[in-house]
Amino acid sequence: MSMERPTRRRTRTATLGTVVGIALVLFMLGVLGFLVLNARALDRYFKEHVRVDVFLKRGLKETDVMQYRKALDTEPWVLETRYVTADEAAEQLKQDLGEDFLGVLGSNPLLASIELRLAATHAHPDSVQWIVDRLQHDPRTHEVAYNAAVVRNIQANMNKLGLAVLGFSVLLLIIAVALINNTIRLAVYSQRFLIRTMHLVGATRWFIQRPFLGQSLWQGVLSAVLAIGLLVLTLRLVLRTVPDLLAFTDATTLALLFAAVLLLGLLISLASTWFAVRRYLRMSAEDIHWS
Repeated sequence: MSMERPTRRRTRTATLGTVVGIALVLFMLGVLGFLVLNARALDRYFKEHVRVDVFLKRGLKETDVMQYRKALDTEPWVLETRYVTADEAAEQLKQDLGEDFLGVLGSNPLLASIELRLAATHAHPDSVQWIVDRLQHDPRTHEVAYNAAVVRNIQANMNKLGLAVLGFSVLLLIIAVALINNTIRLAVYSQRFLIRTMHLVGATRWFIQRPFLGQSLWQGVLSAVLAIGLLVLTLRLVLRTVPDLLAFTDATTLALLFAAVLLLGLLISLASTWFAVRRYLRMSAEDIHWS
């Protein structure tokens, strides 16, 4: 009885250490996953706010303008359109300049226009240039204007950010797998003599591996739940100082992130346990004593 209590205590301590170690690694992966998801959402946000101004020919009938706008709304590369009259454009320019330039000129030289917001999938330099060329050939169009430098900068900066995040993600994933694998191998190491004994008395490999895999399964679930709890707590704490943190992330995306953390925890935990137990099953008695 006195021998069983220290053994159970050591086993519980080892199990708790394994669960906490896996949970912390999954928490780091979850934080990185959240940053990746927000980076993609931020990329989509900037691209969907790329604006192309289609200035219409003077004297164009209202019905022709509405037909033109309706045709643009059906294009797959258009996210949203807005019709700006010449008077509205003059009023906006007056607010920007802080003075009434119409009083000096005596007439309104500005043209009516249709503002286009492009779909994120088409907000690339080549695609935007193709769209502009197409719009310029329309007989109702006087001129097309957009900020080409902004489009190029968005694409270049997001490509650099994507490569940096991808590289860091791969590196952290490798480190995470190595840490979880070592944690589980240390936990299985304490049971190596039991594994060897069961193998010598004729137990099949599946019979020996099954309890270890079952234990790793609930350890993976418990670790993932703990990691998800830490993620939720961290997000709530950060939101107090950065309220707009979740502006680009919806509930579905967060649910997918939590599901990915749970799945990753289960897969890595089960795979590491399977390989660790298999390693000791293949060892000779001498190797086990000296391992």
